[in-house]
Amino acid sequence: MALAPDPRRSYAVLIGTSTFASAGLADLPAVAGNLTGLAGVLTDPALGALPPGRCIVLADPASAGTADRTLRECAARAEDTLLIYWAGHGGPGPAGELFLSVADTGTGEPPAGGALAISRLRDALLHSPAAHRILILDCCLSGRGGQVSAYVLVSASPSPFHFSPPGTMYTALTGTLIGIMRNGMPDGPEFLSFAAIYGQLLYVLASRGLSLPRQFGTGAAGQLALTRNPAYHGGQGPDVPASAAPRPPRRAARWRRLLTATAVVAALGLSVTLTNVSQRQARPAQKAGLSPAPAAAVDQMALSFPVSFTVDVSPAAVMDAATRQLAISRVIRRIDQQLAARRLWGRRAGLVQVFASGAITEIGPANKAAHLVLGALLRRDPIFAKAAGQSFWTGTGDYFLFQIYFLT
Repeated sequence: MALAPDPRRSYAVLIGTSTFASAGLADLPAVAGNLTGLAGVLTDPALGALPPGRCIVLADPASAGTADRTLRECAARAEDTLLIYWAGHGGPGPAGELFLSVADTGTGEPPAGGALAISRLRDALLHSPAAHRILILDCCLSGRGGQVSAYVLVSASPSPFHFSPPGTMYTALTGTLIGIMRNGMPDGPEFLSFAAIYGQLLYVLASRGLSLPRQFGTGAAGQLALTRNPAYHGGQGPDVPASAAPRPPRRAARWRRLLTATAVVAALGLSVTLTNVSQRQARPAQKAGLSPAPAAAVDQMALSFPVSFTVDVSPAAVMDAATRQLAISRVIRRIDQQLAARRLWGRRAGLVQVFASGAITEIGPANKAAHLVLGALLRRDPIFAKAAGQSFWTGTGDYFLFQIYFLT
């Protein structure tokens, strides 16, 4: 049975940074949408959630200290359930610890860069008197925040990989979470527990070709629920014979289970790939005269927060031998233009990740297009001459996405 929070003794703290003072950190407009949308769901009286005064929204905190104080004040007041949500840029700090960016975070090595260490969130959760604790992280490297005495939902693996489609109202994880909580699950329970939501998250994100979340602290923690299921029909509860309740076609159910299982396997494989620069990529790179840094070297590098660029060049143009050279040259030229515009030209990159979009049926060609662009970038652009490189397929679309980690 799902455990519903006591609204009068619970708190939700929603923190997100969408604009940054540093030119080295790309703004994240979708984060502002995340905060508005998630707060709207959590405080909707029809869903039986929290009073507005118990859902604290801190948008674009000016400093790590401001965010830390808000977290600790609310954590100390929560007695039944405490939810902490954080969205924005995440990056590696000393000893590989996850640091969370705020409005004044620079691109220098944390903590000098002004970011908030994940250990501060852990400490707030640990010392809270709340009986139930939930942490949701929607940022790069969010998988490094899993060692917490709480139910934890993260948007990405411990490796530097996270992606949301450009131009969307929400980030991938949070937008899907809001959609599930707002629209409900027709075959789900009366209250939407995290155990129920997580399976639906996997299915929806996998079907869209987006990066998959991870959860920690399952068991009783997975039965925590924040809202009612708006699609729940009491007449189809446990007292109704199974034969009386409508069921999805068996074939559709099988395909759904297969897609979810495939997505989980793919996520595990992707985590391994991201942890180490894959041998599959390294071998062709060496034949082409490339020298990407080994995985061990990447782990030991002091890397900045990721700088993200979207380049509207079709991966299909890279795959076509007749247009390949022109398309790759256009990609590199636009990358250099965006680096110059953000005053990052001349800095040395430690890691560059290239993502090529494409339909789920075109994963192989998209992977190859990303690899071709990566190889050309490492060979021809001096900024990336000593960088490690990784190439991946991402969701549907017709563009390339770049995430660049500079040496601090």
